[in-house]
Amino acid sequence: MNDAASAAVRTGEGGGSAARKASLWLRMAAIPTSLAIVLLSVFLGLAIHYWLPWPEWVRTLGAWAFPLLICGLWFLPIPYRLARRAVALLLLACLFIAYQIKTPPPQDWVALMEKSPYVERQGDRITIFNFRDAAHSPGTEPVINWTREDFDLSQLVGADLILQPFGDLKGLAHVMLTFRFADGRHVIISMEARQAKGQSFDPLAGFFRRDPLYPILATERDLIWERLARTPPDPVQIYPLLADKAVLRQYFERVLTFVNDTHRQPIFYSTLTESCMTTFINLAPEAFIHVRWYDIRRWVPGYSLSLFQQLGLVDHSMPAEKLAARRTLPDGLSGPQGFASDAAWSASIRQSLDGPAPPR
Repeated sequence: MNDAASAAVRTGEGGGSAARKASLWLRMAAIPTSLAIVLLSVFLGLAIHYWLPWPEWVRTLGAWAFPLLICGLWFLPIPYRLARRAVALLLLACLFIAYQIKTPPPQDWVALMEKSPYVERQGDRITIFNFRDAAHSPGTEPVINWTREDFDLSQLVGADLILQPFGDLKGLAHVMLTFRFADGRHVIISMEARQAKGQSFDPLAGFFRRDPLYPILATERDLIWERLARTPPDPVQIYPLLADKAVLRQYFERVLTFVNDTHRQPIFYSTLTESCMTTFINLAPEAFIHVRWYDIRRWVPGYSLSLFQQLGLVDHSMPAEKLAARRTLPDGLSGPQGFASDAAWSASIRQSLDGPAPPR
């Protein structure tokens, strides 16, 4: 074989090798690409079910039909593969963009979440509008009272962490903060998913932008007794926060700013990024709390007590389980109806943890 022929053979072999390598890389890339298409189509199918304001049967049909349509366009061995996949990508892109830019629409809210709180401030003086002070009785509908309350930030003297575990599910709990003033009054704050009439809280919906985030600013005889008045009562734990008053004030001011921001422009509740736990962590000053994003206790409130102990924010002189047992409100507490004020009832429930109950 002459030199020219040999060179041609080598060139052909080299070209074939390059083609085989390119084909191998394409096949390898097809696996994660196909997986991403399937996962995104399923995610957007669930999004159709949770966030589109259509009748339930239409949303359920769409939740099944959309992933099947996308997977059919992408995977079926029929002609026009490139055109079909282009259509699938276009549908995914359009729905995903619509999903991302959607803002919470006005709805007919349940009575306990009917009004949105907001705050006006002049120096140290703040006025909280739509401050909730509902009266709860076992087995009856709450009597809801929306008030306007004035507080002096210079009189902020402390704060407590409130944990409400959910039964036997150790990883699940609700987190609240309550800020205490020198006159004995409290502002308790709960970050919740705002519920429209006919809906109920669904943790899965928190992944799919269904409900707005709803900050509740209320009295303790409202939010704490609401949980104790249930049948059976929910456990409620109260932990004094070990932090400087100046830092607590900065934290409270950040929360109030956030409340005003969400009043002007509502945002969605998110199980991952804007929940009862993560919202408070996001708003916390660095001097108060800094939690690494990969710490699982950031995302799972039921395991958060050990995190707060580790950070030195609550009593860390004993194991978390023993502390939780000691700081859980006992059964049989008197309701707030027999007390002269919210401040008197707040003092009473803390005395049930720390010593003899004060006079009413």
